Amino acid sequence: MFPINVYTGGVVENGQMGSTYSKPPAFTYPAQDSMTFDELRQLVFRQTGINEEKNNLSISARWNAGTAGPYWFVLMPITDENVWRMIVDNTISGYTKWNMVELFVDSIPKGASLGTTPTKTAVPCVPDIQPGPSQCSNQFTPVRSKRVKKNSRREVKKTKRFDFVGANVANDSDKDNSGEEEDEEWQGEGEESDEDEDDLPLDFELPKYSARRTRDPPAPFFKDVPDMQSATADCQFSDGKGRPPEPVDASLYVGRLFSSLDHLKWVVLDYHIRENRMVVTDRASTKIYVLKCEQWPNCRWRLSAVPTGDGVSFRIRFIRGPHSCSNEEVRKDHRNLSSNFIAQMIRNMVREKLDTSPKDIQEIVKKRYPFTLSYNKAWLAKQKAIAHLFGEWRESYTLLAPLFNAIQASNPGTKVNWWSDSTADPKVRLLRGVSWAFGPAIKGFSHCRPVIGIDSAILSGKYGGKLLFVVAYDAEGQLLPLAFSIVETENDESWYWFMYWLRREVVGTRPLCVISDRQDYILRLFDQPDSGWCTGTGEAFHRYCSRYLCESFQAVFKKEELVDLVKWALKQNQPSKFQLGMTHILQANREAYNWLMKVGTKPLEESAYHVWTQCEDGGRRYGIMTTNGPECLNTIFKGICELPITAMVELTFHKSAKYFAERKEAASKIQIDNQLWSNKITAILGLRKDKASKHEITGYHFGTSIHEVKTKIEMVNSRQKGGVKHVVRLDQRSCDCQKPQLTGIPCSHMLAICAFGSFDISQFVDEAYSVGRLLATWVLQLHAFGSSEDWPEYTGIVYEPNGHNKKRGRRKRGKGSLGPVNRCSMCGQIGHNKKRCQRKIDYEGTSTSHTDVTEEGQVDIGLIQEG
Repeated sequence: MFPINVYTGGVVENGQMGSTYSKPPAFTYPAQDSMTFDELRQLVFRQTGINEEKNNLSISARWNAGTAGPYWFVLMPITDENVWRMIVDNTISGYTKWNMVELFVDSIPKGASLGTTPTKTAVPCVPDIQPGPSQCSNQFTPVRSKRVKKNSRREVKKTKRFDFVGANVANDSDKDNSGEEEDEEWQGEGEESDEDEDDLPLDFELPKYSARRTRDPPAPFFKDVPDMQSATADCQFSDGKGRPPEPVDASLYVGRLFSSLDHLKWVVLDYHIRENRMVVTDRASTKIYVLKCEQWPNCRWRLSAVPTGDGVSFRIRFIRGPHSCSNEEVRKDHRNLSSNFIAQMIRNMVREKLDTSPKDIQEIVKKRYPFTLSYNKAWLAKQKAIAHLFGEWRESYTLLAPLFNAIQASNPGTKVNWWSDSTADPKVRLLRGVSWAFGPAIKGFSHCRPVIGIDSAILSGKYGGKLLFVVAYDAEGQLLPLAFSIVETENDESWYWFMYWLRREVVGTRPLCVISDRQDYILRLFDQPDSGWCTGTGEAFHRYCSRYLCESFQAVFKKEELVDLVKWALKQNQPSKFQLGMTHILQANREAYNWLMKVGTKPLEESAYHVWTQCEDGGRRYGIMTTNGPECLNTIFKGICELPITAMVELTFHKSAKYFAERKEAASKIQIDNQLWSNKITAILGLRKDKASKHEITGYHFGTSIHEVKTKIEMVNSRQKGGVKHVVRLDQRSCDCQKPQLTGIPCSHMLAICAFGSFDISQFVDEAYSVGRLLATWVLQLHAFGSSEDWPEYTGIVYEPNGHNKKRGRRKRGKGSLGPVNRCSMCGQIGHNKKRCQRKIDYEGTSTSHTDVTEEGQVDIGLIQEG
């Protein structure tokens, strides 16, 4: 009798002793020595509850190879009775030195391809390098081999070199002859010889991105909306790194399995970059992959691997070593530390934390390898990681129109507007801009205050451009993402095109207050009578964002004390207090005072306080002082500006869907509690009621709507405060403190009169703050557009990026420059490249005969060009 541990429902991981499982055993069973493989299968079906009629089983044993220490476990697929008897017999006899059988089990739907290992196998040390569904095939295809003709050599795409030492390798003196015999045997199996006179350096190749869209978003953060409480309207105007890669198990021994060829390359590259060694590809075909030391034949290190039966995973078949070459040569950079390799290393980190900066990547590489990564290569690696995760930059444009078509089909009322130029092909157009607004957001805006904020952000991806966006504000002061637009450049034309569509298709004809910064092309928009936003005709009321105004002021006058005075003055609701603040500014710095007096003025105007202060606003702002653009991007749509264009649209959809769902749930809870107003307004009214109870009614005139209230005298910070009289006009819902007129919320003076005269305060609160309006804003939800296979057929225009808008890197030729400067990646000196480096010539005794074109051959310019 022997024990069996059965694991299922988790993933296979690589630990210090080889293959382990992420979950404890599902069950343990005392098995008889005579148990057959069929009996084992029936036991697993019975104990795990897997439906035998609908599923097949993939069973692998955790087998002790015993070559990398006392124990080293690998997966051995069990496919028939012979393999099962071998495992049982060797366990009972003690040959494996492990007195139990451990089985990793996975279920595979009948009709699907039955692999030899559990489908959920994970390799934690290699981020996501297992091929996805679109990358797998039933037969191994050489990654870099190119067939020319029969019996001719295969050309392997030129890549980077590296070295590598295994934990269990054959000795040169013992295995040299047998190794040559193995090579001859492999060449006799029918495949063509792949040896080249010029050995090719090895590089890591990123798996090809699949344009297929699934029901789930490309990354978890597409649906995460963290810190939602900060995504609110700013009425007061008051003033976090990625996960490092896990250690790679560099043990190399005959029989070790790798999930893919890229996994094998990753382990080899990682180890040799750290050890300052290099290897090259010696042979690559459908049946074998061979690596050898760059210093061959002086160093006889060599490794060969062959594909397994599943056509995806690889097994090491032969190793000769260890390295006899030196690794003491000082290098500034390592040619195998390519942007492709780094992109694969940081891919999971970028998936979880898109705002990982190139400096973060530099630090991660520096901690792992003894080389200093250039900023440009770190930037390029991130761009490649993003392209792999979310779509190639150019191919993303092709998918854009079908994606919008699918979104509109599943979300009626969604609006999309295209701006493009024609090409020679009538079915293809060059995209200059695209705007979109989701149906639920358009409907929800009709229940919000008549205020919007407009802003823009720079796109940092391959093609550059600008993201224009519009936010509205619900009854809680929470941001409502209303509309988005991607344009080539931000100028008069692009803002006019976007805002004209916004007025006609999204916000309707009601007069709106628009809060923005003071860019000239935005200012000119509000002077155009045919734009739909002309302030002269009353179509819109333009107001300046207080944050941007203060940033502009600080850029000119620097002093924090002056900036604080400006912040205090512009948010005051009483003209007398605002004038007090301006007086202090005048006394501190007359130039600063004059600068403020000119803000927003037109010819013949002395001042334009209404566009940048609250007290002169006339209630158009509803107390909202900033656009909240940074909050919208950093809280709701964090990382959007770094994505390919289709992924940007997907992110706005998925995050808006999650955002709407959470807002609706919160609003429903308030309605259940029978509140009249939103939580924020209820809290404000509660505080003001407490304050009102301390006021003195000094003039209550029965039969009229004009009353007088005196505030309580108090000592605050050794200063007397209060004792001020305020006149309240209930018929006009106003007070001379101006809070009711500016915000639509009764002040404490008005509440004191209501309490004294038993008036219902509800009639003095703006309807835009009601719970009914709050729930109506979020009640409509966004519906998933499904996977690309489910999308409706699209036969319309295909859009491509405008070539001249491709984001450029650092210029090759600067002012006064005679051209690009070559810098050697081997010695770091200027004036030559590594092919002509004297250090390499001296080291090898002769110049190398093969050509290696790598990213490091020229000063960082080449890296940016690749992006």
